[in-house]
Amino acid sequence: MKNTMRVTASLCIGLVVATLLAGCRAGGDSPGLEYAPNMYHSVAYEPYTQITNLDAGRWLTSIEYEDGHAEFYNSNNLNPFKMNMRMPPANTVSRNKLGLLPYRLHKDSLESASKLVSPYEGSVDAILADGKALYTMYCTHCHGAKGEGDGKVATGVTVDGVERSMYAGVANLKGDAYKDITEGYIFHVITVGKGLMAPHGSQISQEDRWKISHYVKALQK
Repeated sequence: MKNTMRVTASLCIGLVVATLLAGCRAGGDSPGLEYAPNMYHSVAYEPYTQITNLDAGRWLTSIEYEDGHAEFYNSNNLNPFKMNMRMPPANTVSRNKLGLLPYRLHKDSLESASKLVSPYEGSVDAILADGKALYTMYCTHCHGAKGEGDGKVATGVTVDGVERSMYAGVANLKGDAYKDITEGYIFHVITVGKGLMAPHGSQISQEDRWKISHYVKALQK
């Protein structure tokens, strides 16, 4: 009798354990049982689709936020529309902090670009200092510290005892061919590229491109 009870108890315990282990199994569309699921599955943040229900996602976590909202709530109470971002007005184009529109001149529009006026024309030494730092970061490896086309990319190959350029055609910005170019010309080439030079419009902001152009003209003097 006792043996029968022990066997029955063991079977019951085994069944419970097997059930618990089976519930932890993940597969297909079932993630299984998880401890602290919000640590595994982050909630996508949708700035334009505001969730105003304070109880949304209450089931996901027991964390109590200061204002009493649940996990999914993402509205900004300081904004009259409770939005963290506002949709721009229809049929408008955004400007940057200098009031500049997105740059849209075609790559082959050098003549038009040469007539562009820098927003920093006649600016203070701080702009030149910024321009020098940006030039050092983005330009010296090709054009050299003094703009003479002798950066590391433009040198480094020794042929018959003579050091030659790895890439023929890196511009000497102090050469006769470049001494009369405008800041607009330089800005355009930085933006869309020319010859060996790849476009840098996606890596450098409009403001910083103008600062580099300003510094290059100072180098040429």
